[in-house]
Amino acid sequence: MLNKSVALTTIALGVLSAAAPAQVLFLDFGRTDLQSDPMRFNNFVPGVSLINNAIDENGAITGMSIEVVDPFFDSGEPSSIGTETPMGAAAQFGAAATDDYYFGHTTPFAGADANPLGIVEFSNLNAGYLYTFTIFAARTGVNDTRDAQYNLVGGNNATGSLNASNNDSNVLVLADLIADDNGIISLSVSPGPNNDNTNGFFYLGAIRIDAVVPAPATAALPGAAGLLLLRRRRA
Repeated sequence: MLNKSVALTTIALGVLSAAAPAQVLFLDFGRTDLQSDPMRFNNFVPGVSLINNAIDENGAITGMSIEVVDPFFDSGEPSSIGTETPMGAAAQFGAAATDDYYFGHTTPFAGADANPLGIVEFSNLNAGYLYTFTIFAARTGVNDTRDAQYNLVGGNNATGSLNASNNDSNVLVLADLIADDNGIISLSVSPGPNNDNTNGFFYLGAIRIDAVVPAPATAALPGAAGLLLLRRRRA
């Protein structure tokens, strides 16, 4: 009987500590003629800077709004010299998302003024949720370092860098972000600390967002411990 009681308590603990199912969103930044599956992805292309009621990976409306508030480029179509063969952690995005990208630069380029910063804002986020951002960018056929710094600011902050040069597998994961008091997390993208490109090129190709309610495991422990003691007395 004692072993059975312990087993029942373990099941109870598992139920009490299980988090709510994760909500997963995919974003593709790039060309009008190279969009990802619109039933799974939120596509940002020239002329589309705001998506209200972004969809999750199953096509369900989430209520999240996503806006490119500081464009990465001035005009025209973004480039598509990313990777057509995403592998490893990048494979989840698919070639349509990894082959094109938004980009900025620290010097005038191709008739456009310098544009050293891009900003994407995520709003109408849920209080109490933890948000994890998985970021990908690629630029093939280069021999310099074109890393970008990605800075997330909400109720807390996270920063990391990713080198897009000839990248087909590496991603940047920034985890456990919370929204600020207005339900907003902002992503700023700029050249990274090791960027040695003459124009300071930096990129944003795709993002995955995982939103989950953390489990109230600590609060559940006293009741679960009591259940264990009760069952031992009855054994």
